[in-house]
Amino acid sequence: MTAAPLVLDGGPIGISDVVAVARDGRAVSLSADARDRLAGQRRLILDMVERGAPVYGLTTGVGALKRVRVDAAEQGRFNRELILSHRIGHGPLAPQAVVRAAMLVRAQGLVHGRAGVRPELVEAYLAALRDDLRPSVHTIGSLGVADLGPLAEIAWALVEAGFEPEAKEGLAMLNANSFAIGWACLAIDRAQAAVHALEASAALAFEGMLANVSVLEPAVAAARPYPGLAASLARMRDLLAGGTLLAGQLARELQDPLTFRVAPQVHGGARDALAHAAGQVEVELRSGADNPLLDAEAGRAYSCGNFEIGMVAAALDYVRIALAHAATVAAERCQKLVTPAHTGLPAGLRASEDVAGDGLNIFVYGATALAVEARLLAQPASLELPTTSTAEGIEDRMSNAVLCARRLDEQAGLCERLAAMELVTAAQAVDARDRRAELGRGTSSAYALVREHVAPYRVDAPPPQDLDRLCAALPTLP
Repeated sequence: MTAAPLVLDGGPIGISDVVAVARDGRAVSLSADARDRLAGQRRLILDMVERGAPVYGLTTGVGALKRVRVDAAEQGRFNRELILSHRIGHGPLAPQAVVRAAMLVRAQGLVHGRAGVRPELVEAYLAALRDDLRPSVHTIGSLGVADLGPLAEIAWALVEAGFEPEAKEGLAMLNANSFAIGWACLAIDRAQAAVHALEASAALAFEGMLANVSVLEPAVAAARPYPGLAASLARMRDLLAGGTLLAGQLARELQDPLTFRVAPQVHGGARDALAHAAGQVEVELRSGADNPLLDAEAGRAYSCGNFEIGMVAAALDYVRIALAHAATVAAERCQKLVTPAHTGLPAGLRASEDVAGDGLNIFVYGATALAVEARLLAQPASLELPTTSTAEGIEDRMSNAVLCARRLDEQAGLCERLAAMELVTAAQAVDARDRRAELGRGTSSAYALVREHVAPYRVDAPPPQDLDRLCAALPTLP
C-alpha cells in the first residue's frame, strides 16, 4: 500500500519518515497552519529590514563581512550571490537519496519558524521532492558546522528551477546541517538493516557449526540488562526456534570459539549504539538550529551556535566502532566454519576428505577483507578537529559530521555483504551435515533465501562470486 503523505506541520518527524521520502518517494506537503504561521513570522524579518536593525546575514554580510551593511534594495542580489559563493563542493556526487533526504530535513527545519523565511521557500523544497529534481551535490565540502557547500548546490538548483531568495533566505538555505542529518538518517537505517542481517547469518552459522546454544539462554540477558543484548538474544532464539539445535537434541562442545559465544553481546552492543545515534538524530529532526535564531514571541533574532552537531558526529563514530566489532566476529565465524578442528567437517566444507579442491577455504578470505575495511572505516572522524583561519578566524570549529555519516553508510554496505558471505558459508555447512530438515523456522527461511540466489558449492565450479542478488534480498530475512 502507498504510504500516506507526510505532512510537515512543525511537529516531530522520525528517521523512518526521512527514509521513506528519500528512498521510496513518499509524498510530502506543508500543512495550512504551518504555512500561515511561517507567513506571520516572516513579518518580523521584514520589519527588521525596514528598521535596518543589525541582524547577521539579514542586514549584514556573513563571516568576515559581518560588518558590511546590506540595505533593503540589495537583498535580492545579496542572497543570490551568497548562494553562489558557497558552491565549493569537490569529489564524487552524492547519491540522490542523500540529496532528497537533505532537502526534506532542511524543509522540516524551516517549518519550525526559527529562520523567519517565507512558506514559499519550504514549498520550493517540497516541489523539488515531488518533481524529482536532481541537484548535483558533491560529497566533499562540509566541515560539519553547517553544510555550506552541499546545501548551496541544492539551493542553486532551486534558484535555477525558479525560486528567487529574498531577505535572509539565502543564509537559511545554507546555514544548517541538513546534508549531514539526512545522510545520517539513511546510514543509520542501513546499519540497522545490516545488524538485522548479521544476526540472521550468525543464527545460521550456529546451525552449521552445531554451536552450543546455552549462550542464548534468557538468563544470560537477564543477568546483564543491556537492551540491545536482550533484543539480540531473543531474536536469535526466535530464528532457531522449532529446530533440533535450540531444542537441545544435539551433543555439542562445552564451549565454542568466542565469536559464537559473544554473538548476542556484540550484536546487542551495535543495537545500543544505533539506538543512541538514532535518538541524537531525531532530536535534530525536531530542532530549530538556525543562526541567527528567530524568537517570534520576543520579536528578536539571536546569534547562537545551535548548528553545532559534534554530539551527532561522535554518536555516528560510536556506531561505526560497534559495527566494526560485529563485522569482525562474523568474519571469524566464517573462518571457523571451514576449519575441521572446529566443525569436524572436511576443510573448506568439501564433499569429502578425498577431494583435492579448496572448497570454500579461499572464499572466506573475502570475509576477512570486508572486515578489514569495516574496521578502517571505524576510525573516529569527529576527532579530526583542526582550527581554521576562515572568516578572520571566526569559523574555527568543525565536526566532520558528513564524513561520519558517509563512512557509516559505506561500512553498513560492507556489513551487508559480510552477512551474505556468512549465510553462504553457513548454508554449505548445513548441507554438509544434511540438516536442512532440522533447522529452526527462521534459519530455515534464511537457508532457503541463500539457496534461492546461490547454488551449493560443487568441486567442479568456482566458489560463489556474485552475491549481489543475495545482498539485495537481505531485507526479506525473518
